[in-house]
Amino acid sequence: MSSLRDRLSKGLSIALSDEDEAQAASMKATAPTTGPGQTMTIAALRKQIADLKSQLEARDIGGSDEAQTKIKELEEQLASASMLKLPLERLHEVPGRRRFMEPAKYSELRENLRHNKLVHPVVVRATADGGYEIVSGHHRVDAYRELGRQTIRCVLEDGTEDQADDGAFFANLMQSDLTDYEKYVGLKRFQSKHPELSQTEVSVRVGISQPHVSALLSYERLPTEVHAILQQQMALVGATAASELAAATDAGRGERVTEAVRRLSEKKLDQAQAVRFAKDTDKPKTAKPAATTFKVKDGKSTWCDVRRARNVMRLEFQSEAIAESVQEAIRRHLEALATDAKS
Repeated sequence: MSSLRDRLSKGLSIALSDEDEAQAASMKATAPTTGPGQTMTIAALRKQIADLKSQLEARDIGGSDEAQTKIKELEEQLASASMLKLPLERLHEVPGRRRFMEPAKYSELRENLRHNKLVHPVVVRATADGGYEIVSGHHRVDAYRELGRQTIRCVLEDGTEDQADDGAFFANLMQSDLTDYEKYVGLKRFQSKHPELSQTEVSVRVGISQPHVSALLSYERLPTEVHAILQQQMALVGATAASELAAATDAGRGERVTEAVRRLSEKKLDQAQAVRFAKDTDKPKTAKPAATTFKVKDGKSTWCDVRRARNVMRLEFQSEAIAESVQEAIRRHLEALATDAKS
């Protein structure tokens, strides 16, 4: 069988060094069993694939069967090198990457994994001490531990710690069941690592509209006590309600906002009621004075119904004809009263 160099050089004029050929051959023969060694293998395979594709594009020969076959071989090696079965004791959690899951949904996941094989492997990143950081798949790991399993299928990622954090955030962001509060926590972490980005630029990077990013970041302005509640019940307050509660906090009603969220957490209020409660002031409302009424009788029937509230008086006569007949008399009487008031 012809060598890799011979097959690719024939008709393609792509130069591979002795080092490239040796590296490709060695990666076919053996697979490193250590995290750092496997990470180096993955990085080398990705570099080979990228370099080969780049050379093909530069020569406008991307459709070559020989080249595409080799790229496919390397990609298969990459997929194989990335797959691991790891002891659970070697997997460690990094704060901030785990997403919230309702207890009921977690129970469903655990029971599913009790009876079925793992479909989506856990994504991990190798550490210098021989362990692995969990990038995504924390609840799958938890379920396996509760089920008494010893190992779990994983996919090895070779990015940096920041890339792993961002990758976990973006992956979680695409989950429809991610709570708004979790999105806020992820956005704050992303902002802290990219202080050079404006809010508009952040919205472009994460794929969320700028107004929605602004609403998510409004959680930042809520009282500390509210954050303590939300960390335990992340689905309690959505971003729209959070922005209204933040405005109430800015207006000096922080204590009332805290009380509103506390009552919401105790199911004494719903979300809309909590927002209204936070916006209300503590000042007692002045009661409206009761209206005074009396009736002018004509025998047993009501000739005129009179009602007064503050400075407004309403007269309702028995008929339109009566109202018309007394209108002039009322006018003269009122004018006389006005004249007397001046004297």
